[in-house]
Amino acid sequence: MVKQISSTSLQLTYPLYCCDFADPDHLVVAGGGGPGRNGVGNKITLLDTSDATQLTEVAELELSSEEDNVMSLVVVGPQKDNSDTTTVLAGVNSSPADVGKGRNKHLRTLTISQPGKSAKTGGVKISEFARDALFVHKDKDTYQRILRLSPAHEGLTNSPRLGAAATGLSKQPQIVLFDVPSTNSSPRWKTRGRLEPSVEAMDLDVIQTGPDTYQLAYCDDHEVFTVEVSKAEVSEPRCVYSIEPDQGESVKASFKSLRYLTTGFLITVVNNPQSRGVALHGLRLPKTEDENARLAIRAKLPSSVSKATSLAVRNLSPVASPSDKQGEAQFVIAVAGNDSSISLYTLEHKSAFDSDILADLAPFQVIKSAHPSSITNLSISTFAPPKGSKKSSPELCVKLASVSVGCSTVVHNIPIKHVEGSASAKPGVLAKASRYVVALKSKGESPILSITLASLVLLIVLLVGQIVVEAKGLSEPILGAKQFLPASWTVPIRKVPRVEEPVIQQKTIENLLSDINARQSQPIVIKHEDLGAVGLDGLPALHVDVHDEEAHGPATSWENLEKKDQDLWKQRLKKSGHWMEEMGESIFKGVLFGEIGGAIGNIVGEAL
Repeated sequence: MVKQISSTSLQLTYPLYCCDFADPDHLVVAGGGGPGRNGVGNKITLLDTSDATQLTEVAELELSSEEDNVMSLVVVGPQKDNSDTTTVLAGVNSSPADVGKGRNKHLRTLTISQPGKSAKTGGVKISEFARDALFVHKDKDTYQRILRLSPAHEGLTNSPRLGAAATGLSKQPQIVLFDVPSTNSSPRWKTRGRLEPSVEAMDLDVIQTGPDTYQLAYCDDHEVFTVEVSKAEVSEPRCVYSIEPDQGESVKASFKSLRYLTTGFLITVVNNPQSRGVALHGLRLPKTEDENARLAIRAKLPSSVSKATSLAVRNLSPVASPSDKQGEAQFVIAVAGNDSSISLYTLEHKSAFDSDILADLAPFQVIKSAHPSSITNLSISTFAPPKGSKKSSPELCVKLASVSVGCSTVVHNIPIKHVEGSASAKPGVLAKASRYVVALKSKGESPILSITLASLVLLIVLLVGQIVVEAKGLSEPILGAKQFLPASWTVPIRKVPRVEEPVIQQKTIENLLSDINARQSQPIVIKHEDLGAVGLDGLPALHVDVHDEEAHGPATSWENLEKKDQDLWKQRLKKSGHWMEEMGESIFKGVLFGEIGGAIGNIVGEAL
């Protein structure tokens, strides 16, 4: 029987911005409509994913409607001194009134009690345990955009993990490092250090490198930095990799996401300039201060994906402790695109002669139209190898969760199979250990096919070119093509001046919400084009770009728009299919809006 990826979905009542697995059978999702009276709540929901045919709500916590929606979330996991309680950390801004007074307790600690029980027993409850502030600057527009923890290790007990949180929309960007203890009897968290990069982090990740040492990696639009963290100190950020423009290009590609594969490798998502596609880049991290990171492997996403919105990675054979050497392993990689697709890849990690390499970064499936609207976050469940005879069970899988601004949650079940190990017959080459891999065939690209196609195309171009020059008498008759061609082909070409038709220049806006949800490190502006350019709905065309006041003119944040202008913008975006009532207004957080009053306001108002 051919294994396939099955899926199940659930529609909730609020837009979703983040998700994380508490365990392979339980998923935490969160989001909301933000502060205000839009009727869309701010919530955190626990879902049961154990049934491959349906998702079930187990418990839900409704947060204050006066505060912001949940924008980042990670599951810490069960506490060592209380296995019935799971801790969750979330980023939730305080109310606008408190933020305006310089009080923003944005880091929330929540607990899920007895997450393994059925919802019908009433035994599962989500509660707020504490709220704190990590960021020291009092910028009222700042929110906790990124939250990440170092992975837990099965071989380490009662060991704290390192967390990292980064600001969004801050005039003084920050990255805060903090300890997350493994027991309830310890303090909730303890700050390790604060970084103040000149540009906000686009993404970051943390990995444990020793008993009490860690490494932080973060990227801005064009550079990757690493930071060494020990009990004694936190090093200064070091730029280890920079994106350079392609030959003949003046604009650089930009990083969207990054994740650690091992202590020696990162996987990054790169958006090409001018929405010309997306690529995965595997980077080999430097081992000494004198080295820089190097590109180890790369692959292109399908051409239908012009931008990426989220990344998730899972090692199917993780090491038990950071001191263990990573042997042969396969990684599952998922990338969400702005066309609401999810591209799935496998990547092999191999070891030989004390060297590690990445190989076979290959797609195994593209899930098209996974959601009806923009995908905001992805998460892949952990994988605990079964014991005994069950290790080859056909039900083995890892689960891929995705959420969207359209309130939808989808869980895909990716089948896994066991691969027996083998002894090594070569000196210096590690024996292959038993491991788990995706039970679907990857579609690796053949270099022979690419070379053959390129050669054929070149040959055809040369033949056609020679035929044309012979037909016009511009070359000696090498092929003798002229005698076989009609007379009309052999008449010399008369040059006629070309008259170009005037074309209305209009920048088509595709997946507007996807651009907004990309949450670039610079403010995004939405404005109307000149009255001469119209969209498909007959109204002045919309234009989305990184804001440049000199080029775009003045713009105002959503919160500072007058009520009548907010209503006009909502009607305009609803008319063009970019916004729905159930999304709430928090989706406009950090977005600037151009003028809609005057002549444009009248046109929009009359048309609507």
